[in-house]
Amino acid sequence: MPRCGRWRVRWRIVALLTGLACSAPGAGTEADDACLSALQGIAAGIERLKNRYPQLAAFSCREHCDGDRLTIDYGYRTHVPTHSGGWTAGVPNPDDDGVWFYIDFHDPASQRQIHTQPVVPRYRYRDKRVMFLILEGPRTDGISGALVQILRDNGVATGTSP
Repeated sequence: MPRCGRWRVRWRIVALLTGLACSAPGAGTEADDACLSALQGIAAGIERLKNRYPQLAAFSCREHCDGDRLTIDYGYRTHVPTHSGGWTAGVPNPDDDGVWFYIDFHDPASQRQIHTQPVVPRYRYRDKRVMFLILEGPRTDGISGALVQILRDNGVATGTSP
């Protein structure tokens, strides 16, 4: 086998091993492990909805769930926003039949712009805040209710304090 072939096989094995579900955070505290487990449960729940909602056809835990950053970021049939101002101007906007959503677990003291939005529902998981943002195209069957239920089924609660 030529050398490049061996490297290609090794690379595929490494990619497969690192791509299984959500990758685990580096130093892994018990709290991070719990958040990762909840995030993986949420991603698995979203995958189970693929047959009911065409806009989830391309969703994959391997591709859209980032265990290092404790995020799920998914867009289907989206475009660059055509407006300015507000958080919706900084994220992909869905076409009429598309969807974009973002879920993350973060420190309550985070000052990242995405975590400081004043008019979004507030969620929490243990000592973390959970951000859930969604934009849905007008010609889709809405999935936000189903996604909120998946969050709840995995221990995410409404509000900002335990």
